[in-house]
Amino acid sequence: MSLRIIGGDFGGRTLKTVRGLGTRPLLGQVREALFNILGDQVDGAFVWDLFAGTGSSGMESLSRGAARVLFVEKNGKAIGILRNNLQSLGDEAFERGVVIKADAWDPPVMHRSLFGAARDEDADADADVDAETDGGAEVEIAPDIIFLDPPYSMVAEDPVKSMARARRLLDRTADKGCVLFHFERGVLDEDDFDSNLDVDLREWGTSVVAMLWREGDAPAAVYKRRAKERAKGN
Repeated sequence: MSLRIIGGDFGGRTLKTVRGLGTRPLLGQVREALFNILGDQVDGAFVWDLFAGTGSSGMESLSRGAARVLFVEKNGKAIGILRNNLQSLGDEAFERGVVIKADAWDPPVMHRSLFGAARDEDADADADVDAETDGGAEVEIAPDIIFLDPPYSMVAEDPVKSMARARRLLDRTADKGCVLFHFERGVLDEDDFDSNLDVDLREWGTSVVAMLWREGDAPAAVYKRRAKERAKGN
């Protein structure tokens, strides 16, 4: 199976995947729709691709101008393919991406000075990511956008816990940061999420992506869409 990068500098490039790992890369039409919604927020952003699999969401982000992308995955076979995909985009893209073997629900703190050092061939969660400078501990580079794509079965087993974890990840994002939480249709509805969040739920077949922002931080287009939906309902 192969995937293609949809747009940007690397549009049309093919990414390899691995059969039999249970990875669920977002289909091309879904990725295209999501990146159209995000628009120019991707350009210059720091992106996390969690449960990255073979890295399609992060690679698409790099193609569309993300400044840096952190890929977090635990499966060694998937990491090998992911790293090869990143290298296939060329040195410039490779310098902007880091692959970490770690728990995607709780990514390690990343500091600016450590971003390059974390590109070691077998970087993992045991790496020293708490280095200090002469002025004290460095501040974490907060992500602007997080793609969160846990296994469907994990979310279905405990939707409430998964939703709480997604909320904690949102707390780690920069100002106006967004989490794009992918799960299977029928597991969670918009009403299940905290009332103090801005939630935009989109469905494509059996795939659902909940786009989460802190209250008041969603783009104007999201509020316009909600207003139109309310008007239709009346």
